[in-house]
Amino acid sequence: MLIKPSQLILVSVFVIFSNCSQKSEPVFSISGTIPTLKNTTLYLSKQSENSSIKNSVIDSLLVDENGSFSTHFFIEPNLFTLVGDGVSIPLAIDKGQHILIEGESKDNLTISGSIDTQLLQQYEAFRIESLNRLVKSVRAEIKIKENQNSSEEEIAKLRSLEVENYNEHIKELTNFVKTKMGTSIAILATASRWKSDVDFEFLQKLVTNFEQKKPKLESTTYLKSRINQLKKSSIGSVFLDVSISDKDGNNIVLTPEKATYTLIDFWASWCPPCRTESGLLINLYKTYGNKGFEIYGISLDTNKEKWLFALEKDQRNWPNGSTLEGFETPIAINYGINSLPINYLIDSSGKIIAVNLHGKKLEEKIDSLFKE
Repeated sequence: MLIKPSQLILVSVFVIFSNCSQKSEPVFSISGTIPTLKNTTLYLSKQSENSSIKNSVIDSLLVDENGSFSTHFFIEPNLFTLVGDGVSIPLAIDKGQHILIEGESKDNLTISGSIDTQLLQQYEAFRIESLNRLVKSVRAEIKIKENQNSSEEEIAKLRSLEVENYNEHIKELTNFVKTKMGTSIAILATASRWKSDVDFEFLQKLVTNFEQKKPKLESTTYLKSRINQLKKSSIGSVFLDVSISDKDGNNIVLTPEKATYTLIDFWASWCPPCRTESGLLINLYKTYGNKGFEIYGISLDTNKEKWLFALEKDQRNWPNGSTLEGFETPIAINYGINSLPINYLIDSSGKIIAVNLHGKKLEEKIDSLFKE
């Protein structure tokens, strides 16, 4: 069939328009009505995985005189926060979702249209409950004991329980991800709490599955980098060379080959469980220091005076260094360390043989190694 020139022009315009429409199709939308926010502006910001970088504002939503707002977005799925006039709403949004936010006031809102946001809310609720039950309850007990001038031994036992319970808390969160979240965009909010010693095989598989479903997302790149961080600190990996300045400004280099076993201890003066564990480390160092046991301390302090005071008071008389950059210390970033205390036990080849052992478990491990 022949097409007249005029028809050809119409067809060409239609094709061009169709292609533009396909390319310009919104990824997701957000709308809602909150009467108490009338005539204001809400801002959508993308959450940053890097704690040192503030969330970046993506777009704004104008709220009309009735408290209603509606906007389409042409950005890829991610974690977001909708903020403005006292409102802060975390959102996990995937492609094709149409989020509806409704409520008589900013303190009583319902969110629908996104299973990912529902999962994010469920995870956050569980995280808070687990943290209160396992960790904050112990911290409250410690405070009571301190006010009662209880013995250092009693408080040390509770500090040890706090660390043990925090690790249990991380296990509960990982199990929540494993049993309830699948490959939802919401898992991005959980990744900062992943640990190499807690079901690492599952986490690797999770990120592989996520990449298969969402291969080109910025979020996928982040999750892969997170797994690579954790892989560096998993059992069987070789701890990279470390060089850091001590209190006098001299470089101290991690040299595993000079010891039979070395404990790489990340700590800080502001971390009570770290400070309490000093006593155990002193005893281990006295017992096994001349038998091939070394400790290499890396402080994540930011205040030099407080670091030096803790070094002296706690008698940490083994190699200790700090860049005074806190969690932005390069080695901490390299290994994805975002909580304390944490440690790595390596052999003379630098291979990691144990991760995050504390208290009695650490003591038993070191005892067993030197009795073999």
